[in-house]
Amino acid sequence: MRLLEGKKLDIIKKTIEAYGGVFELSENNLLAIVDDDVFLVNKLIYEKILDEKIKENLVSIGTQIGKFQKGNFLLGLECSLIMASSSTKSKLNEKGASLFLYGRDVFVKNMVNPPKKGYTIVSNIRNEVIGIGKFDGKMLNNVIDRGSYLRTLE
Repeated sequence: MRLLEGKKLDIIKKTIEAYGGVFELSENNLLAIVDDDVFLVNKLIYEKILDEKIKENLVSIGTQIGKFQKGNFLLGLECSLIMASSSTKSKLNEKGASLFLYGRDVFVKNMVNPPKKGYTIVSNIRNEVIGIGKFDGKMLNNVIDRGSYLRTLE
């Protein structure tokens, strides 16, 4: 485990911007990396782990927000924790959010604010992040959503 800084932090910021987000890390949190996984960690917890000298055996710490793969950063569902509230999100109406959470793609008619073409953070009408999608101009394709974990348990 080590703190995230330098080039890898820049890659995360650029990735978030590519999704329409604005990177924002609160004062009491840090970004740490374990293997290729990136975690949002409270400073007090991080300091406690350093004091206990157990950082070599860690598998995870805090909340996973994504991971590095072949030099690229792949956003996780909890990436909204490091995004400013002003970040652009594609909002879906109730029907669209329901479809999206069941792993379905969503037509423009179920979108409150269709984004530009490309990857986007997807939220419901209450501005809660429900997943990541890719918009092709006509349809929002589901990349990953909050319901995917439950569907994999079947």
